[in-house]
Amino acid sequence: MKRFSGRDWWFILLLGAIYMVNFIDRMIISVVGEPIRREFGLSDLQLGVMGGVAFALFYGSIGIPIARLAERVNRVGIVAVATAVWSAMTMLSGAATSYGTLLLARMGVGIGEAGYTPPVVSMIADRFDADKRATVFSLIAVGVSVGGAVGALAGGWIAQNYGWRMAFLVMGGPGLLLAALLWLTIKEPVRRNAADAAPPLRAVLRRVGGSPSFVSFTVGSGMVALVGFGLNLFLIPLLIRRFGFDLKSAALTFALTFSMATALGGVVGGMLADRYAACDHRRYGLLPIASSALALPLYLAAIYQDDWRMLAGLLFAATFCLYAFLPTIMTVTQRLVEPRMRATAAAIHAFGQTVFGLGLGSAFLGWMSDWLARRAFGTGYAELCLTAKGQVPSTLCSAASGTGLQQAMLLLGLFLLLAIASFWIAARSIAGEISAIEGPQSS
Repeated sequence: MKRFSGRDWWFILLLGAIYMVNFIDRMIISVVGEPIRREFGLSDLQLGVMGGVAFALFYGSIGIPIARLAERVNRVGIVAVATAVWSAMTMLSGAATSYGTLLLARMGVGIGEAGYTPPVVSMIADRFDADKRATVFSLIAVGVSVGGAVGALAGGWIAQNYGWRMAFLVMGGPGLLLAALLWLTIKEPVRRNAADAAPPLRAVLRRVGGSPSFVSFTVGSGMVALVGFGLNLFLIPLLIRRFGFDLKSAALTFALTFSMATALGGVVGGMLADRYAACDHRRYGLLPIASSALALPLYLAAIYQDDWRMLAGLLFAATFCLYAFLPTIMTVTQRLVEPRMRATAAAIHAFGQTVFGLGLGSAFLGWMSDWLARRAFGTGYAELCLTAKGQVPSTLCSAASGTGLQQAMLLLGLFLLLAIASFWIAARSIAGEISAIEGPQSS
């Protein structure tokens, strides 16, 4: 494997920095979700819709048209414009005066962020050889984890000291600078098979729909994302409700467990995949099976804990396993389609992963949390605990909402069984599919 050049490292560093602000702007709602819930008197279902469904539906649906555009026009320009849009909409979130206006702003963030992943994955496939792609995307995806840590630590501190609106304003600003830097310093990669016309959407849909590996990887990734996004959106509220953390302490714990483990897991997983799956393509499915099977008991044990220190340690290990191979799966699915289909295929994969994981998962988790909290509290939960603006719920309300959220998150973990089954199907078919497109055991 050839070493990366200086230009390659700048590409990785800058796209990783943009992915960092991408994730900061996506997840800041989970950091400030609890004070927003209390100010506007929201249920967990409403929090899940705002933090997940509003973002995911627009992110997933707009991503496919943007990907079609990326098959034909300058992808660097698409990413630069998208970065500026989601950054501006994050800043506008800080000006929201009601649940409805904040919901609209989060929809705008989803529209902007839809323009990141498909063009970037397509550029990676054109710029780097197949035996480097999982490592490259894993390195760029470290930005997600760094963004999670920065968003949690800085966002939590700003929100606690200056209010949640200021957190949105401050976190949205850097993306505007990075968008300009990308446009000025990164050249559009030469497309492989550039003479070929981009196929129509129906041809791409037939290709990916007829690929058992693509469909199975997308379903499996969606199930993993369902658990992962649930953790991302509701871990800080869980720490506040069950363990009495303030916002700053909960954000620090989030950064040290979820964010650090995601970064480490993604990089290690990408390197393992490039090293061990190149000689046996079935391992692209077998490695996620192993990591998901390890993640399940660790996750359930973590959420069950009454000691926050045990929760943090077990959750670090669970999250490491959970996210080890998601970046790899994104790059592997690119090998199941022709070069001029790659951006659209990435958007279809992201649609399934995001709509199932962040959209349906966050709504399901919020609804289950509310239902179980009502059972734990008894009659009058909505009237007594979903309080008016500015009021702090009673200790009994906090205990009921914490218990409901804990039980809902335990149930959410069982979706990893579906992920394991999906990856097994992919492992059985991927070697033959890659060989049919690239030749036997090609890389």
